[in-house]
Amino acid sequence: PRPKRSSFTTTQPVSSSPSPMGILQSKEKKNNLKKKELSRLVDETNFTLDEIKRLYNQFKSIASSRDDDGVIDREEFQQALGLKDSLFVKRMFSLFDSDDNGQIDFKEFICGLSTFCEKATLEEKLRFSFRIYDVDNDGHITKEELYKLLEASLIENSLGLPQKDLQALVDATFREADANGDGMISYDEYKEHVARHPTMIKNMTLHTDFGK
Repeated sequence: PRPKRSSFTTTQPVSSSPSPMGILQSKEKKNNLKKKELSRLVDETNFTLDEIKRLYNQFKSIASSRDDDGVIDREEFQQALGLKDSLFVKRMFSLFDSDDNGQIDFKEFICGLSTFCEKATLEEKLRFSFRIYDVDNDGHITKEELYKLLEASLIENSLGLPQKDLQALVDATFREADANGDGMISYDEYKEHVARHPTMIKNMTLHTDFGK
């Protein structure tokens, strides 16, 4: 029998080739990486020291594509990923921008990108992808949140789907994933759903050869 289709998807733009996204420190700091900071980033992420240095050197000029201020704003983030101005971009940006100040500094970018590293654990990828859908950060995914993110994904990929078909897909996903029938999908329910549909997160790995 044909496998059921899930409306959850880690949108395709995430997994296209490694993005030429800029990485710079905040303008208050010198434009270089201190040994102590490098060591801390190695401990906190899935990257090696050489990988972090390559990322810094490869991406730092892109962050100045609009303003040479040493940080990435949302427009630079969107432009570097080659995405439209959608809810998906807003969600991705907010997850990278951990201190919610409207900018992504070097540490935030490396920590966010670490989730997409080949060495990242399945749990890390699951947590990150769940948070994309959990728009209000309450620990649950509602039908409205899933609908909006799926709609944004279709827009990003220039695909059209009638509203009634989109809603039917969301409803079908909830019938399968919402095990306790409370009208929301918890992280544990999401995790079980992904286990049944492992291709849902296949786009969450970037190959980090960095042009060796």
